[in-house]
Amino acid sequence: MRLKFRIILNVKDDVLRDIIVDSSTSLLEFSKIISDQFGFDSTEISTFHISNKSWEQLEEIKIFKIDDNDEIMDKAPISNYFVLNGDKMIFVYDFLNYWTFFVELYEIDELSNSDSKFECINSVGDVPKEAPSDIYNNTEKADNFDQDESLDL
Repeated sequence: MRLKFRIILNVKDDVLRDIIVDSSTSLLEFSKIISDQFGFDSTEISTFHISNKSWEQLEEIKIFKIDDNDEIMDKAPISNYFVLNGDKMIFVYDFLNYWTFFVELYEIDELSNSDSKFECINSVGDVPKEAPSDIYNNTEKADNFDQDESLDL
């Protein structure tokens, strides 16, 4: 099974990728795919947050355990977190620069089999050289995400 995602970088200009990922991919592998597709080298610490329809950060899935109750990225496939169209997560890459990505599942292809773990099917915009300085008040992209009807690829 393959999952199709729209991933939007939280910056002023439109920067997004539409990526198809095998459902067995772990969150750790998915974090590397996302960072690679946006031109980062995957060496910085990152985290995922389960999100609701309002893009609020809820439960955190960390890259490594800090305490016994922590859920970590390498243990479960993305299909455990992305079950229905519209399921959302927030991905944060590099805690010093706080690059923030809005990740939404928009299609599940249950019949598709492929040898590749992922495929980027749409790429819009270039990542700015510097991370946005106002990371908490730049959620307009996420708010407009739900109104974007261009997901029919």
